[in-house]
Amino acid sequence: MIFTFTGTGNSLYVAQMLAKQLGERITLIRDELATDPARRSINLRDERRVIWVFPIYSWGVPPVVKRFIRSVRFHAADGLGHHMVATCGDDAGLADKIWRRLITRRGWTPMGAYTVIMPNTYTLMKGFNVDPPALARQKLEGAPKRVEAIAGYIKGNLMETQVTRGRWAWIKTKWIYPWFQRHAMSPKPFHATDACVGCGECARSCPLENIVMYKRRPTWRDDCALCLRCYHICPQHAVAYGRATASKGQYLCPFTHLPQ
Repeated sequence: MIFTFTGTGNSLYVAQMLAKQLGERITLIRDELATDPARRSINLRDERRVIWVFPIYSWGVPPVVKRFIRSVRFHAADGLGHHMVATCGDDAGLADKIWRRLITRRGWTPMGAYTVIMPNTYTLMKGFNVDPPALARQKLEGAPKRVEAIAGYIKGNLMETQVTRGRWAWIKTKWIYPWFQRHAMSPKPFHATDACVGCGECARSCPLENIVMYKRRPTWRDDCALCLRCYHICPQHAVAYGRATASKGQYLCPFTHLPQ
């Protein structure tokens, strides 16, 4: 079984390619599955393996994925190997080590850990933006071959670590990632600009149902995954994060349909 969390579709695209090549089914970490512990009881009796597919958050594992791993209850999961396939715009730091620690603490067996380079989506800080169209296209064109190779490693149940760590990996994961979680994940700066037409697309598409419409305007509550789907999916480019997103681009993976 593949468990995946996705914001703009990059991780879902990778999960769908893996599912096709490995004959796996996909379970999305979203809505009640991500927020309600009472619903996190899953039978793995007929499964061959567990694959975690998620985007890298500031050189670490997304908090929503960490929360799910810590609280999900698996039945008949003995003997199953767990694999990580993470999508990142450039590099992943030591995120695989965080994932391995999370899996080990649950008494599960971590196997391979891999990264797939995909178009950048983070826009909430100075200096961060989506990739130019040519670069985004180049990354997307390279993804299928990379995923095919990863599928082969997973099929062989190999304990590989093929992660693009990048420079200063220790500093990024050990220092920047904790700071990011504490100080840069608040949903409070989210708001709708005057370009908003009240279509509700942001609220319908939010994977955690964290956005509600009030008088045809979106309001962000506190359980935000900071996946930026609301920002990137807005047809009017009316979702903003303080002033940080002014004049920045939008991106949605063109090869998958985001669930609503």
